[in-house]
Amino acid sequence: MPTPLLADFLLPYIKFLHGAAYSLHQILEGLGVTSSSFLQRDAVGKITGSYWSADEGMMPTLGALALLVILILPVVATAFYTVGRIKGLLCLIIALCLPGVLNLLGYFPNINYLPTRYVISGTGSLGSETGMIPLLLISLIIGWALVVLLYDNLNLSERFRQIYDHFWFPTALVAAVFFVADNGASEDTAGLHELTTEIQQGSDYLLKQIRRYDDYCQANGLSALKSCQWSQYAQSRFTDIARGGHGYFLQFAPDSAADYYAMPNRPISAEDVITIRKEIAAYNDTICPVHYYSKGAWRAAPLSSRCDRTPSEYCAAQPDGPPGVVDPNVNVNTVALSNECFIPRLAAAKAPLARLSALVDQHKQSKNYRWLYFIGIAFVVGGKVALASTKLVAMDTRPLLKRRIVLRAVARLWVGIGGLIKSTIRNVRQVLKRDS
Repeated sequence: MPTPLLADFLLPYIKFLHGAAYSLHQILEGLGVTSSSFLQRDAVGKITGSYWSADEGMMPTLGALALLVILILPVVATAFYTVGRIKGLLCLIIALCLPGVLNLLGYFPNINYLPTRYVISGTGSLGSETGMIPLLLISLIIGWALVVLLYDNLNLSERFRQIYDHFWFPTALVAAVFFVADNGASEDTAGLHELTTEIQQGSDYLLKQIRRYDDYCQANGLSALKSCQWSQYAQSRFTDIARGGHGYFLQFAPDSAADYYAMPNRPISAEDVITIRKEIAAYNDTICPVHYYSKGAWRAAPLSSRCDRTPSEYCAAQPDGPPGVVDPNVNVNTVALSNECFIPRLAAAKAPLARLSALVDQHKQSKNYRWLYFIGIAFVVGGKVALASTKLVAMDTRPLLKRRIVLRAVARLWVGIGGLIKSTIRNVRQVLKRDS
């Protein structure tokens, strides 16, 4: 167990990595790489249930980040030594120890890197902006350290800086791509919301008319009619559509207009569909009669509590055939039950709704990839800062004997290991000769 002083010293670093892990885990879960879903098993390994836990799901990510930091610290230390020799190492040690020392003294701010909410399988959810800071900083430092070491050990010069800028400056143009993508995403999201709202409100509108028809059937002893039976079991379907979102509609709503007249999970014949539609048409003629004066002249029933002209957005599709089943002018006349208007509209809306839903999901996932892009950009920014650091310490003017620190250290290590191996082999041979 760590002592209280050690715990206080390590707290800023733990919170730093913890927040970074949460932020990264949210992005990776949105992309389907990690998961916060777990199975429960009994003593013999049989699955007994499942549960969600963002804390447990985040632990592998936290472990990977901690391992990355441990592995990269020697590289960063070498880069600091390359730039500033002993002074550079001292600056790194001071910078690393400063948060812990300030926290021991009570002067380090209480920074909350954790998100206020976590979305399970949340494609498009990006966590908190504070939680992104540690990851950006880690990526920037790694980029800085690697470019410093490459610049030193490959004996690069100003020419490399110019080449690097050729790749660096065009990244600003990506902002224009993001702007257009955000504009398209907003339009698609608005279109999905508008169409979903139309479907929900239209279903509620038709549901009220179906309930009035159900009352009419019961009051007039018409329960044997197929349309009256439909008015009873159809209420639950249109209630669910009116209350559900676009996901419910795409998954559970019928694919064709004829299926809206069928009982749930049961097929219906074309003859029964036409029978139901004709009976509803007769009901409309009774409650809201249309008076025809000639072939092209007629007068619809006046507006009333029972007769209404269906809103145009619910009549965007023409009534289904065959001809003669319903009045061809039903879309403009007042009716008591707007099934011929709205049910074909519902069937026609499924394809565009699926397309808009897929586009919105794609836009959400692109947010996760864009988040990863900015992490990559932080790495590139670190490289740009590294080139400025090499210029600041005039690394180009250093003699060759004072450059390639890592390569020379590796060479010496290799020579030492080789000498040790040769010496071991020699001693083994001498022992074998002496024993023989």
